[in-house]
Amino acid sequence: MKIGLVTTSFPRYLDDIAGNFVLGFARALVTAGHEFEVLAPEPARGKSPPSWDKIAVYWVPYMRPRVLSRTFYGAGVPDNLRHSLSAWAGLVPFTLALLREVKRKRSNWDALVSHWALPCALVAGALRNDLPHVAFLHSADLHLLRRLPARSAGAKHIASNARKLVFVSPILQEEFIRWLPRENRPEAREKSLLFPMGIEPVGETALQREDLRRAFGFDRFTLLSIGRLVSVKGIDEAVRAVANRRDIIFAVAGEGPERSMLEKIAKDLRSPVRFLGKVTGSRKQELLRSADAFVCPSRVLTSGRTEGMPTSILEAMAHGLPTVATRVGGVSHVIEHMRSGYLVPPSDQQALRAAIDLLISDIPLRIKLGRGGQKVARRYTWPNLTKPLASMINSAIT
Repeated sequence: MKIGLVTTSFPRYLDDIAGNFVLGFARALVTAGHEFEVLAPEPARGKSPPSWDKIAVYWVPYMRPRVLSRTFYGAGVPDNLRHSLSAWAGLVPFTLALLREVKRKRSNWDALVSHWALPCALVAGALRNDLPHVAFLHSADLHLLRRLPARSAGAKHIASNARKLVFVSPILQEEFIRWLPRENRPEAREKSLLFPMGIEPVGETALQREDLRRAFGFDRFTLLSIGRLVSVKGIDEAVRAVANRRDIIFAVAGEGPERSMLEKIAKDLRSPVRFLGKVTGSRKQELLRSADAFVCPSRVLTSGRTEGMPTSILEAMAHGLPTVATRVGGVSHVIEHMRSGYLVPPSDQQALRAAIDLLISDIPLRIKLGRGGQKVARRYTWPNLTKPLASMINSAIT
């Protein structure tokens, strides 16, 4: 079965982190017998889209000159809009361009899948004709939908034109359903599913852990964070929590608009932070294997925005890293406190510092949480998710 996949984020090159879990989703379904045509925003640079077995990728041009294509990728749509006025200019042109491309290609498809509500689920719902449509809804696009004056009408359009509504966390599911008119809620709830995005299985590394630690210069307890350097990730909370420490290294892997601000905070507070830049592929695997613990200090912004379920947490847990994370979004849906990880309230530096101190001093607890998290994370690898994912998709489109 050929599936049209419309998305606002998809890898622009091999090992690109942008939309990587959407690629994982597609590759999992390819092993179940499906093939895909992907429509994704044209990036500002790049000669041609990459391709994978039975996954054809088509970039949707929406701004000229092309260098002005700044709405998508990078820090993500919400933060692109927050930090760059030029990012707003691409919203309407991309929506119109996507409408044209879906209309042109839909006759080739047996089903339609959208990742992200705005504008993908809206466009897919408007042009699906008789095609079955499955809408995947994530935290970032629900944040954008939340701010629209017509969010109830938008949510109703999405819900009424999809066979299935798929959420990565129960919190996002309940919020979306509350936006609907009361009479539409029972039907939407009936077609709603929870399905977190998966991760790739743990890969092999050429060097042993101790050799990797020497190569990275990790000569003491090393706390690791991986992700975009944007406000919702709360990295500044962790930078402040390790102020004036000399018994720890805090390795921060990622790029984003907040990097310079984070570097200044770390310098002013004498926090032992090492900014490693963006890491992908084997280097990310090596970092995860080298660290002693992982931290994900995500916060709830004043706008109400929070995370869904960061896949970086699952990747860390899969490597056996004891993980400290905040109780936001779908995190507590995956981490059980003191069994598969350590949960603290968001924006509570004292609690975060206490959790880090506990992991430094209590080696048996680190081992326990690492093993518990590893057991949970195995359930979320794409090979283990393929069968339930294929069952869910097949039931929706047949």
